[in-house]
Amino acid sequence: MRFRDRAEAGQKLAGVLTPYRAGDVCVLGLTRGGLRVAYEVARALEKPLDLWVARRMHVPGGRLTLGAVTEGGGLYLDPQAARQAKLPGEALQRFVHDEVDDVERQARQLRGGLTPRIRGCTVLLVDDGMVTGATVAAALLALKQQGARQRVVAVGVATPRALELIRGRADAVHTLTLDPTLREVSEAYDTFPALTQDELRRWLLRAREAGPKRAAGVAPDVAGGWWF
Repeated sequence: MRFRDRAEAGQKLAGVLTPYRAGDVCVLGLTRGGLRVAYEVARALEKPLDLWVARRMHVPGGRLTLGAVTEGGGLYLDPQAARQAKLPGEALQRFVHDEVDDVERQARQLRGGLTPRIRGCTVLLVDDGMVTGATVAAALLALKQQGARQRVVAVGVATPRALELIRGRADAVHTLTLDPTLREVSEAYDTFPALTQDELRRWLLRAREAGPKRAAGVAPDVAGGWWF
């Protein structure tokens, strides 16, 4: 399945996520592209939308991906990449610490306010796609530490290795397309523009102004994950 753009992916995901219309549910879009997808999900489900800032980490001065960090203390380190990087333990800790600080600063700038209420909620973590799954894995750790009741991942496209990485980390996973040959998420989209910080703020403000209704009831209690 190919998508015209992120909006179409979000609209299709919303159809899969209709069981989450009830209950205390928060929709989070992983920055950057995930926020545009999440906007459509939150609007269709009539749920509050916020962002969750994530960043892939690369070896200083190189192209090797070490893993990812997110706001809220989320961290995933690829064991093989960490061994290849051959960074001394203290140097690696300092590097990760600096990346986390920068992500937290960016989150405050983008959100312009307090972090969303997560404790006790079912969180729909939405992204445009997963190739390695590193940023989603890091975000899931942060959401667990923040006290989310359930952590549900929803993406437009994913690779089998990404699903394998987050297996056991999420309570449920929904992906519209599984592509083992995917190298970049953009390959699944006809239009895949980069989103600026100003555009992220505008989408977030637009969602807040829409004032989604809070649906009553209890969200489905899904264990073990749904794998499509």
